[in-house]
Amino acid sequence: MYRKHFFRPSSLLFFFVTLIIISRLTACKSTDETPPSSDHTGVAPTIAPHFSSEIPITPTTEIAAETSPTAKENTDVVPAASNTDSAPTEESAAPAPSITADISFDAAADSIPVSPLLLGTNIPAWLGAERLADPLFRERAAAAETTIYRIPGGSWSNGYSWLACEREGAGIDENDQCEWGWAARPSTFIHFIQAVDGETMYTVNLNGTAKEAAAAVAFFNGAIDDDTVIGEDVRGRDWGKVSDWAQLRQDNGNPEPLNVRYWEVGNEIYGGQYGMGTNCDFEWGWEYVWTCDGREYVNGIGDGADRKEGFIEFRSEMQKVDAAIMVGAVGITPQGDWGDWGNHVIEEAGGTMDFYVIHEYAFSNPQAENISYADALAYPQTHWQDLTEDATDSFKKYANGRSIPIAITEHNLVAIQENDNDQWMRRAVNMLFMADSIGQMVQNGISVANQWDFANGRPDNDTDYGLIDADSYAYHPQYYIYPMWSQFGSEMLPVTSAYAADTTLSMYAGRVDEQTVTLLVINKTGEEIVSTIQIENISELSGGTAVVAQADSLDADTVTFNGIDNPSDIKDAPAIPLTDLQLPLSRAFPPYSVTLLQITSGGAE
Repeated sequence: MYRKHFFRPSSLLFFFVTLIIISRLTACKSTDETPPSSDHTGVAPTIAPHFSSEIPITPTTEIAAETSPTAKENTDVVPAASNTDSAPTEESAAPAPSITADISFDAAADSIPVSPLLLGTNIPAWLGAERLADPLFRERAAAAETTIYRIPGGSWSNGYSWLACEREGAGIDENDQCEWGWAARPSTFIHFIQAVDGETMYTVNLNGTAKEAAAAVAFFNGAIDDDTVIGEDVRGRDWGKVSDWAQLRQDNGNPEPLNVRYWEVGNEIYGGQYGMGTNCDFEWGWEYVWTCDGREYVNGIGDGADRKEGFIEFRSEMQKVDAAIMVGAVGITPQGDWGDWGNHVIEEAGGTMDFYVIHEYAFSNPQAENISYADALAYPQTHWQDLTEDATDSFKKYANGRSIPIAITEHNLVAIQENDNDQWMRRAVNMLFMADSIGQMVQNGISVANQWDFANGRPDNDTDYGLIDADSYAYHPQYYIYPMWSQFGSEMLPVTSAYAADTTLSMYAGRVDEQTVTLLVINKTGEEIVSTIQIENISELSGGTAVVAQADSLDADTVTFNGIDNPSDIKDAPAIPLTDLQLPLSRAFPPYSVTLLQITSGGAE
């Protein structure tokens, strides 16, 4: 949040008059005057399981207790097996010396699930049909192994009229971007997502009507022979039957439904432009919405043709078309910020929402706030636990303790790219930060996460939110952690470490199957660190590989991947075979690197 999500193509100036509010943003932290500093902030995995039709729910309190990284002062180690060639004889009865491992985990330990939907990203409509159809753009998305694509794009979602865009100008919304002709249409998104074989999350326009949103569900998910009546909305428009919109989809080249399972109602509604509705009192508000009040957002306001429908009405109408979809409500962190927005939404919709949406960016203006690289690299180790505990406490208090899945549908290092004047987001520091954030989201029970965004475009300060550059499609360092995490496995195991996770090595152990375990290690220092790794309850090792992304410095804007400097295609940089497969393993972790070890054996003992 706290910034407009607009791409500026070379042929156009910044679009949207609302961009002028960005210059009024400040770095202050008071929730009465400025945004909270902690907020605002695809294909199936190769080894991790394919997508579930339901968001997994895992109690966050149990996760934190079982798998939190070892603190700096914890230097417990696990003795490794003897490295002697034979058992001692009677003449040599002294025990063989043991090797102390500084990293250890148990291949047979109890685990927590790893949701594949944590490897999501955003595909904004301003990227346009040409990019989304480009074979190289699609190839880069597929190779990233990003799993769920959120559309149609941040703040644009509150002005995107799906039908106007699909019909290319038959607009019903005066705030419609598709009148410009080049923005991605719903059919464009369908073609792209089918090409890269991903899941989809769609953010409906709260400024429309509940029936209009239901018709969008029919367009993406409906069957040609489905005569379910959608009917007339509060403004007097008849939205016909499900089959009408399924037919439109087919006529535009998509006979098969996309089956979008995850839906949000609105984007960052609490950040409405000044004076637009209740509690929209911030002069630098950025969203085009009719309320900034959490209770009104859930329940709606007004009567008759002037009715503004809320989340509950949207969800009800949308699920009449497809009862299998999951509909998320807009949340916030901390819950008491923005006029108690989060607590009010949870209290009013805690029993009905299918998931709770939070946007989380670490810093609003890192240079003005005197944030260091060390601060950024330490941040994930505490913040994700704080975020989930804050939300869980509100669920207990206002939703009768219901365990509501949390979806982080936008996240990155810096909230306002115009404030990222040192271009942190396209440097190696962000690769390490994002790798650690995903691990912490697993540990703390987050169900869905969408990085902002796959490609975006650069403002005048030359930074970039994107995993790739929007014009050249070149990789930014954060790109590489997605294909690495996709191979981590479907289960996370507890790991014991002698290293400080906030300053030195943070790490995550995983299990792919009975024969394969993984260890993902993030070296936050400028020094090579040689470690010994012990794995309990595993039989003789039979093979293994290492995948390594390494930077020369935290300032670097390119990295080596498996020893190849900035590869033009990551397929040309295959995993490195492991040698000397004996326990305990000895492994050198390069400076400023992310390493994924995948180790195979005959199975657990």
